[in-house]
This record gives sequence, structure tokens and C-alpha cells, in this order.
Amino acid sequence: MPRVDFTNVSDINDFSPVPDGEYLVRLTDIETDSTRSGDEMWKLRLQVEGGEHAGRLLFDNLVFSAKAMPRVKLICASFGLDVSGVLDLDPSMLLEKRALVSTYQEEYEDDKGQAKVANRIPYDGYSPVPGDDNAPPF
Repeated sequence: MPRVDFTNVSDINDFSPVPDGEYLVRLTDIETDSTRSGDEMWKLRLQVEGGEHAGRLLFDNLVFSAKAMPRVKLICASFGLDVSGVLDLDPSMLLEKRALVSTYQEEYEDDKGQAKVANRIPYDGYSPVPGDDNAPPF
């Protein structure tokens, strides 16, 4: 039976959205799934590095459909992968890589009709970190 000291554990994780802007992030987790239409999809968890929002999380999806391939290419290149040809892409190739991500806050209604606010990353919201060692070979 584990012994747990809750003395310094906060009551609630802060999942409120970060302000609109550009953030240096590290891709810390990828969960594989599929879309309703059957396309492979990776659920990305991005952790903000540095600044007052360090440690906060952003979430995005990477969908492997024909229509979304330009975005897949942009994201892979932004995280430093060589996208000049064929690539047998595996989640481990992106994990712990860094990129710059632009995000904005968007209002939506949850399934109970409650108004909520969440971060959204636009279609072209990724770019490489200047001078980073995972910069893509263009």
C-alpha cells in the first residue's frame, strides 16, 4: 500500500488556457488513435518551456489524411525531421523534440451546453526553433 504525502500537492491542475501568443514547446507525449472516418490520428501533448507559462500544456491532433498532409509535413519539419522524401514516421521520432507553436483562445460549448475556453493551434501554427539542433535540413 503506497504511503502518500499530500502536503505540497495542489488541489487542482491548472488546465486554463494560456494567453494568445507563440510558445517554445516540447512534444512530451503522443497517443495514437483514429478519426471517425478511419484516418490515423496522433494526439499531441506539448509542454511550454520557459517564461511565466512554463510547464503548461497545449494539445493538438496530427491527422494522416490526404487533405492534412501539408500540415503533417509542416509539423514534422518544425520538429526537425527531414521531410524531403519518404519517411517511415513513428511517434518516437517526434517525442522530446522542440518547436515554436502559435496558439489562440477559442470559445466553445461542451456536451452539457456550458461555455468553455480552450487553446487552439492554427493549421499553420508550427515553426522550427531558430538555431535549435533539431532544425530541419531544407
